[in-house]
Amino acid sequence: MLAPRSLPSSALLRTAVQAIKPSKQVAAPLASRSFTLWTRPTEKKKHWDAPPRPAIDASDMPLNPGPPPPENKIGVNAILKQNSESLDRHTTTIFSEFSLEGMTAVVTGGNRGLGLEMALAYVEAGAHVYVIDLPEEPCEEFRKVADHCHKLDRQIEYISADVTNKEEMNEAMPYILEHSGTNSLDICVACAGIMQTFPAIDYPIEEFRKVMEVNTMGVFITAQAAARVMYTQENVGGSIVLIGSMSGTVVNRDQQWVAYNTSKAAVLQMGRNLAAEWGPKNIRVNTVSPGYIRTNLVADQLDSDPEMLRRWSDANPLGRIGRPHELRGVMVWLASHASSFCNGADIIVTGGHTIW
Repeated sequence: MLAPRSLPSSALLRTAVQAIKPSKQVAAPLASRSFTLWTRPTEKKKHWDAPPRPAIDASDMPLNPGPPPPENKIGVNAILKQNSESLDRHTTTIFSEFSLEGMTAVVTGGNRGLGLEMALAYVEAGAHVYVIDLPEEPCEEFRKVADHCHKLDRQIEYISADVTNKEEMNEAMPYILEHSGTNSLDICVACAGIMQTFPAIDYPIEEFRKVMEVNTMGVFITAQAAARVMYTQENVGGSIVLIGSMSGTVVNRDQQWVAYNTSKAAVLQMGRNLAAEWGPKNIRVNTVSPGYIRTNLVADQLDSDPEMLRRWSDANPLGRIGRPHELRGVMVWLASHASSFCNGADIIVTGGHTIW
């Protein structure tokens, strides 16, 4: 494997295309860019072209989707405006409203866990997906998903960048717009986050700041960088989803997560403010608040403390904690035209944990 070049500290960006094999990486420096591109050495990189979906006709959807199709193409009004003797095959169906064909999505914190689950859902829905995460090279979990996407003739790409570094994020977003092949940045999910456990009375101030820097400032820097690109896309706009937590609304019983909970409460209010400011530009901003889900953040803790898993499960009306794939549906909905009038909302996905 070739060693990466020395990079300026202001732009530690790396990209990896499709399935990346550690034993087969080759470095292909791009002119006037400060990061390194990895690609398959034995295969010519294909221009992204999503395979057809035979059951769905989305021919009325433009390449740069922009606002949802006009009213006469959707729902009851579309039917009423049709000639009673013929069926307009270009009327948008409910399935095509959820399609992400022709869109470009960015997911931070997508190297593994919930972020990778969301990224895969977007790929399967038709989007060209870029994952941004801190490690210089993606983990094995990401590589296996990239292999799967390659077999589907779709792309998921990896960029190494720090979400708390505004220079890196402000360089990454325009690069994605330029190289995506769709000429637009349509979806951005700010999912990168960390968690720590300390009793509040002894919480180290620097550790508290670290959580706020990643979970709150990192989310804002990501959203701001994406919105700056979306602002330039006249009549296109976009959808930004900030990943919060039920911990931003309720206190987790028996948990010492004051910094994490504070950071997520800030994200929920941030989402409402950004939705109000950016809505006139057709940029929708919503938040998603997952409940207890077996993610990488808590897996080790649950494995070492079966009693905690029992308590969390017993406290839920469904009698269990969530699975990462159970967020896929709501994430695709928020990214798609199916949620075109949803702005400034917090979607709570907890299995009912917060209804007590």
